[in-house]
Amino acid sequence: MNFAYLLLDNINKYGEYMLLNYEDQEYTNTDLERLSNRLGHGLLKMGLQKDDRVVVFLPNIPEVLISYLAILKVGAIVVPVNPSLSPQELSYIINDSEPLMIITSTGLAETVRRAQELSLIKPSVIVAGKSSHQNARPIADCYMEDNSFLMIERPDEAIAIIMYSSGTTGKPKGAMLSHLNLRLEGYGDAQQIGLIDPAGNRQLEKVNLLGVLPFSHVYGLCTMAVAYLSGGTIFLMPEFDPGKTLKCIQENEITVFGGVPTMYTWLAAYPDAENYDTSSVVRWISGAAALPADVRNSFEKRYNTKILDAYGLTETASGFSMQRYDRPIKPGSVGPAMPGCEVRVVDNEGRPLPPGQVGELTIKGPNVMKGYYRNEEETAQALKDGWLYTGDIGYMDEDGDIFIVDRKKDLIIRGGFSVYPSEVEAVLCDHPEISDVGVIGVPDREYGEQVCAFVVLKEGAKVSKKEIQSFCRENLAGYKIPRHIEFCDSLPKNELGKTLRRQLRAALKDLVVPF
Repeated sequence: MNFAYLLLDNINKYGEYMLLNYEDQEYTNTDLERLSNRLGHGLLKMGLQKDDRVVVFLPNIPEVLISYLAILKVGAIVVPVNPSLSPQELSYIINDSEPLMIITSTGLAETVRRAQELSLIKPSVIVAGKSSHQNARPIADCYMEDNSFLMIERPDEAIAIIMYSSGTTGKPKGAMLSHLNLRLEGYGDAQQIGLIDPAGNRQLEKVNLLGVLPFSHVYGLCTMAVAYLSGGTIFLMPEFDPGKTLKCIQENEITVFGGVPTMYTWLAAYPDAENYDTSSVVRWISGAAALPADVRNSFEKRYNTKILDAYGLTETASGFSMQRYDRPIKPGSVGPAMPGCEVRVVDNEGRPLPPGQVGELTIKGPNVMKGYYRNEEETAQALKDGWLYTGDIGYMDEDGDIFIVDRKKDLIIRGGFSVYPSEVEAVLCDHPEISDVGVIGVPDREYGEQVCAFVVLKEGAKVSKKEIQSFCRENLAGYKIPRHIEFCDSLPKNELGKTLRRQLRAALKDLVVPF
């Protein structure tokens, strides 16, 4: 069944109400239904067909939700892309996914233009707002007058979205998530945080969700699903700002806040927090990175509440475990598996381990991806006998609560966004003055981790840290740019010439790196 049916079910179950609020601009559920139908008919007229890909390269604006719905109703595939990516990074996704169209915004049109110059594929461009992009079409011109119901039937296992994330080689890989993946992840999230019961009945009188994380992430589709299922309203914010966030919570009586540890760090330290009433929030949820104990303690003490820590992957359509709201939280755990998910801890040979023993976390369930788009090798490594091998190390206790011991090897999570060292290293090695580089993550109180680069310059070369960062800014998203750069004469290598990052981490003990 097409994921977009959730909106129709929402209308039938809850009647007309405000489903989306963006900067005081209100959209009812019937508004979204009508607008997505009109845009869908327009995309069909422009030649979009079933299983075609459409890159959605947008910030948090209403057109994100409308575009997602319209594309899915046509039976096409959404390719959400983080709007902070550079032209080079966007170009790779364009070439790999071969989209027929790109939907972007005024502020991002120049990035799209530069990405197209670097791409072999030349999709048509649709812009929300005004744009000087040559041959771009305003999204307003794509809405047909036809408001009639539009829904191309799709089987449960059909691909709904392709979500790109960095691979172990630094090249992004597209996780293929089905309509069923998204629907059931929405059900699981809504049940786990107590918004609906297993029968689908709403458990809270009011569900107001604050959408401040990027809707270009799979989180956005899950938030949409939760709102549809619970009769909730999404209050969409273009970006996170502590003061504006607290004001939005107070004025709109937000009940569910989903954030990352960086946001909780800033909120815990915000000087005027006591001037805002946040008592309406009954579910504070953290995900995307480990929640430091001191951040949890500071936030919970100041706001007189508790945070539910969650754990998940793009490959599992967002979260697959979460601490329970209705029972005590075990320190260090990320709670039990979501409803319908099965988690197993295995040794290096893939053999299940008993509770308490540390091994690799593997997952099976209806929320697990179908595989990586056009990447059979990576798919075979990740999916074995129906189990997703996460590469994350942890254990489960007798109650089924999951504890994460370590993350995927070498992965840096900066403010909730994943950064693979090899990707940053590849860019730095293109600098004409650099001969070798090794990248690791270093602890950071605000962002969880920051990117740190150990740089070996060519003989006689002279280049400053700021110049290196400026070079990176032209080729990498902002969150991937090294904040810390350490110059050295050589890097530690193994017998195969591979950089020993563990020795770089050890070297940090002798360096002054702010925490």
